[in-house]
Amino acid sequence: MSYVIGVDGGTESIRAFVFDLDGRPLASVATPYRTEFPQPSWAEQNPQDWWMCMGQSVRGAVAKAGISSGDIIAISVDTTCCSVVALDAAGEPLRPCMIWMD
Repeated sequence: MSYVIGVDGGTESIRAFVFDLDGRPLASVATPYRTEFPQPSWAEQNPQDWWMCMGQSVRGAVAKAGISSGDIIAISVDTTCCSVVALDAAGEPLRPCMIWMD
């Protein structure tokens, strides 16, 4: 059997959904992350939290669906836009990300 995964990165969490090829949802998992407000009107998140939470959500949804990861034929990811992540030459974040509500 084959399955697909949809991942939605939002303001408060990363959500992963497993679907069969007819579009029926089999399982989903949401993993929250923190938003920091270090000063008035500032809103920041740690980009490394997104990666960690995506892994937790995808692995959790696959386990909850009771399927083998080898049966996943595609994954699609969407995220909240209007976020700025400054990276160094190695692709590592230089500071927390300024998110859309900053």
